[in-house]
Amino acid sequence: MRLAEKKKWSTPRYFAAAPTRGQAKRIFWSDLKALTPARWVKKVYESDLCIKTRFGSELWVVGLDRAQRIEGIAWDGGVLDEYADMRPTVWTENIRPALSDRQGWCWFIGVPEGLNHFKDLADYARSGVDPDWGFYRWNSGDILPRAEIESAKRMLDPRTFRQEYEASFEGATERVYYAYRSERHMDSNIRLEPNLPIMLCCDFNVDPCVWILAQTDGRRVYVFDEIVLHNTNTVDMGREFLKRYGKHGAGVVVYGDSAGSARSTTGKTDYVLLTELGLNKQRIKRKNPPVKDRVNALNSMLENTKHEFRLFHHPRCVFLKKDLESVVWTEGGVDIDKTNLERTHATDALGYFIEYDFPLRSNRFDPSRRFYK
Repeated sequence: MRLAEKKKWSTPRYFAAAPTRGQAKRIFWSDLKALTPARWVKKVYESDLCIKTRFGSELWVVGLDRAQRIEGIAWDGGVLDEYADMRPTVWTENIRPALSDRQGWCWFIGVPEGLNHFKDLADYARSGVDPDWGFYRWNSGDILPRAEIESAKRMLDPRTFRQEYEASFEGATERVYYAYRSERHMDSNIRLEPNLPIMLCCDFNVDPCVWILAQTDGRRVYVFDEIVLHNTNTVDMGREFLKRYGKHGAGVVVYGDSAGSARSTTGKTDYVLLTELGLNKQRIKRKNPPVKDRVNALNSMLENTKHEFRLFHHPRCVFLKKDLESVVWTEGGVDIDKTNLERTHATDALGYFIEYDFPLRSNRFDPSRRFYK
């Protein structure tokens, strides 16, 4: 056990944490006292939920409903149980800084609960972009009796069963981009190819403004980056793009909302402003396609009827990933729900490009065309 490890400092400290103190006590306290060899124990502090060992190390049980309990002390490692039920900022603002001094470790465990901050960390861990992180999953079928698993299947709908018994992160059933799965569409190996042009996909919202940067070999699409600025404008977005990729030799093609050809707060349209910045190769339709056509084209790139996956993105494309996972239809499925002001801009931008270059085509009977002589 870590409690017996020797450190350079005299008091190694470890924690076992849950969303609340009461919950942490129920989950950990009795078991940790029973699992710690009696010969190791120097003193048990029942009121503080702390075990002090003869090695000088300490094991604390803490609740993070008051995250400041963890602050002000250097920690060597710990476990966050039921992490999905903790505040999203607990890790970045409270736990990680407390582990930094001693370069401590941390485990995040629990049952998935939707597409929240727990899933964000899980996706980061399994993306492979950071060697310090690992992802592990155990299905309930590996540890529970088969009869119990079969009973749960009879009682639960498939989505709930996958979440509760197979550690699956499940989103809303009315998701717009239902074909998206981060484990198959997110690829940390995507790189900017010097011999392919950049597809600059634009949405002209102000706060935030999100542009998607992609490349295609004519069959598959690889999204390698995104630009996100708040309280901004078209010129500033264009300059940010040029700062990052202005020296790309294979050229740039601009796609976007057709409304950008008509509106402007400066007397010039968005596309004229981009032209003045040198981004003059533009593929813009006179009229935006129906929303359902754009959505269907994007879903088809994610997975078509032949089960081919043709659209992939780098993990750095956070806004795009959030959109693909969480954008939903309004009641009745008539339109996309835009009540969350940060959502839909990334997929809208990408959708204009996808629908332009990879539209869904169907052979429909046209009564205006004569098929006889």
